[in-house]
Amino acid sequence: MKIRALGRDSILNELRGVGSDFAGLNIMKKKSEIIAFKVSELKFSACMILKQEALSANAEFATPRECILGNQKKYDGVLFGRPSDLLRVAKKCLIQPFGLRELGHKIQEHIFNKNTFSKPSIMAIVNITPDSFYEASRMELKRAIKHIEWLIQGGVEIIDIGGASSRPGSDLIEDEVELARLREIFAYIKEAKLFNHTDFSIDSYNPKVVQAALQSGFKIINDVSGVVDHKMFELASSFNARLILMHTQGTPKEMARLTEYKDIFASMDAFFSAKLEDCARYGVKDVILDIGFGFAKNMDQNIALVKNLAHFQCYGLPILVGASRKSSIQKIINKSASDALCATLILHSLALQNGASILRVHDYEEHKDMVKILEAYYAV
Repeated sequence: MKIRALGRDSILNELRGVGSDFAGLNIMKKKSEIIAFKVSELKFSACMILKQEALSANAEFATPRECILGNQKKYDGVLFGRPSDLLRVAKKCLIQPFGLRELGHKIQEHIFNKNTFSKPSIMAIVNITPDSFYEASRMELKRAIKHIEWLIQGGVEIIDIGGASSRPGSDLIEDEVELARLREIFAYIKEAKLFNHTDFSIDSYNPKVVQAALQSGFKIINDVSGVVDHKMFELASSFNARLILMHTQGTPKEMARLTEYKDIFASMDAFFSAKLEDCARYGVKDVILDIGFGFAKNMDQNIALVKNLAHFQCYGLPILVGASRKSSIQKIINKSASDALCATLILHSLALQNGASILRVHDYEEHKDMVKILEAYYAV
């Protein structure tokens, strides 16, 4: 059995997808808040039990029309209702067989950890690289220092500094090459004690570079390799740093070819669960989850993840989305990265409304304005 929390905008599509003739739209309009779960490969006997338990709790479990005949061993369905009603369903599932106990626990995890909109953090990108995919973001030392000072004056929460491009098709670089690009920035931040004014994040897959950054006052490790080298866990633990767990497959050179998943949500759950076990083993206590927008994912997968960020709220951890000007956005609007700001703002706005708590962006001022609009919207 597989369980996936659905974003609100995905519920009707999933109802159609399982072949249900359930009139979900009219019921959803009558309820103040609806949350939903796609339940896959559920045994027929469990389907019948879940239907009855859902009805008794004023919720709904929609299944294919032919499910009533019981001609198949397993079926897919969509369980939805108000949080209070689904918690009653979950409580009843905990004493039921056929895998329903697991479903009950998952429902509770998602509901208890579900975030409502709150002020997010903006992570501003500073690329000290000659080959980042967005040409305007490429900076040499003097421009980078000036930009960092401007960001701090503007009240930025996090500054993410990197010296190696991770654009699709790029090669990995040696740590000494990366350090040569970053040493002076590290020294400047340390000498000026800029870490007292904002949190600095190091965007690197090289432990040697990460260690130098942490020794210079950086507080966040942003390893786009998916933390392949376990020395990153050791560094995060010894420096008491926040660790970003970003989902990906392969290296930037090959990741565009590694987008085949039987179930991308199940694959990402397995990835995050394994990495969180590593965190616990090494004593890493402050963790951020990054869905890895654009990393080993195609356009449809990227959009589906943003649409269903609620699925990852069960971990009870901050969720980072970094879609800024990326190729999936460019493909949708048929424009280059330099013309993708408006589309980025729209997608990031949707991400915040769906559960993201950190945005990684090229355009700090514009995103700060967007957040102000959302705050005003939800305050009324």
